[in-house]
Amino acid sequence: MSKPAPAATSVNMIVLLRALCAAALAAVIGLAPAGIAAAGDSQLWSVAVHIEYPNGFVYEHAFAVGVPTSELASILAECGRGHRYGSAVRYHCFPIPE
Repeated sequence: MSKPAPAATSVNMIVLLRALCAAALAAVIGLAPAGIAAAGDSQLWSVAVHIEYPNGFVYEHAFAVGVPTSELASILAECGRGHRYGSAVRYHCFPIPE
């Protein structure tokens, strides 16, 4: 038996590494929703918004408090829509367990 050509081996390694990276990324993306789902409907959440402005000012405040897990996704979506426009450079909404 002959050894595979080095070019074929390096191509296989690249494909394997890409697949491993994709699997790791998918696992990390699934961790937050899994944690929220595992908390059950009895868990209450606060939703906060983080806003950064061009002058460097950073503002964080509570968007909603006492949100049940069953309503969390819709409140997060509403929070994102509420800060879509304006002078903010960066913003994001995030849940905090109560």
